[in-house]
Amino acid sequence: MADTNGGPLAGLKGYLEEIDRVDDDLDVLRSEYMNNCKPLRGEIAEICASAKEAGLNMKSFRAILRKHRADRRHDKHLEKLDLADLSDYKSMEEALGPLLDTPLGQAAIQRAEGGDKPLPTPMF
Repeated sequence: MADTNGGPLAGLKGYLEEIDRVDDDLDVLRSEYMNNCKPLRGEIAEICASAKEAGLNMKSFRAILRKHRADRRHDKHLEKLDLADLSDYKSMEEALGPLLDTPLGQAAIQRAEGGDKPLPTPMF
């Protein structure tokens, strides 16, 4: 369907060109970010190499590292909660009791922290 009267399609090329310009700016920022991260990622690689040289099982070490990082992210989320939200969180945590370390308990905690994943269906 051609739009010969200058309707909404008349500016289509211009919109695409503007989006191209912004995409190019994003590519530059992404490249700068990646370049700024290289030295830090190199440090992490050196630390991991040192752990390997010390005789650590790297598959297990990486699993521990993933959990450690997740725990730190979780702690940072908790630090951002105001006192009322933190109090509610603690109450929910106590209510979960032994369920806290199960997938269902973790999903409930994630939901309480603002995650929007649905709770898993129990397998009975």
